[in-house]
Amino acid sequence: MKNPLFNRLLILFFILILLASCSDSPNAQPSYEEVKKIVVDAIQTEDGKKAIRQLLEDPSFRELVILEHDEVETSINNSLLSEQAQEFWKKTFEDPKFKESMAKSMKEQQTEIMKQLIKDASFQEDLIAFFGQPEMKKELESILKSAELRKEIEKVVMETIENPLLQTKWQELIKKSGESGGSKEKGKESSSGGQDEQGQDQGGSS
Repeated sequence: MKNPLFNRLLILFFILILLASCSDSPNAQPSYEEVKKIVVDAIQTEDGKKAIRQLLEDPSFRELVILEHDEVETSINNSLLSEQAQEFWKKTFEDPKFKESMAKSMKEQQTEIMKQLIKDASFQEDLIAFFGQPEMKKELESILKSAELRKEIEKVVMETIENPLLQTKWQELIKKSGESGGSKEKGKESSSGGQDEQGQDQGGSS
């Protein structure tokens, strides 16, 4: 059984559109903006609002708009969890270019999340409690003593040293350290030379 308000709304739409199409010229057609204005004005009336609310509450209409849970689950299984989909995502994530673009797109978001987590007192407490467990301490000790970690650290250090962006900084640091060392040596030589001259003067006077 159809809702009487819904029927009235449909009739109202039909009449308004029909009236808009009638003008001094029998062949004139209402423009899109005119029809749009008529529909918007009709929806904003109290009868229009009531009809829309009751239409949305109608189970038969909701079935047309909202998918059932079983249908959603079936669609996900067929599209995302099928063997073909798994094979597709596996090959996609093995692509270096895709992984690089994925990492770049998520870098800022991950960095922001980590900053927020580090500032969170509860997260800090959970982190301390987690790494304070005896099992975790043993695991960390074994990892730190492992040869694999040492090799990885050496690799990271070498990559850092050989990084072109840091080459100029390394050169500047070495240059500054050399200049500061040279100035210290000159200071020592001048001070030692002054002491020798004083000793010679004292010996001559005696």
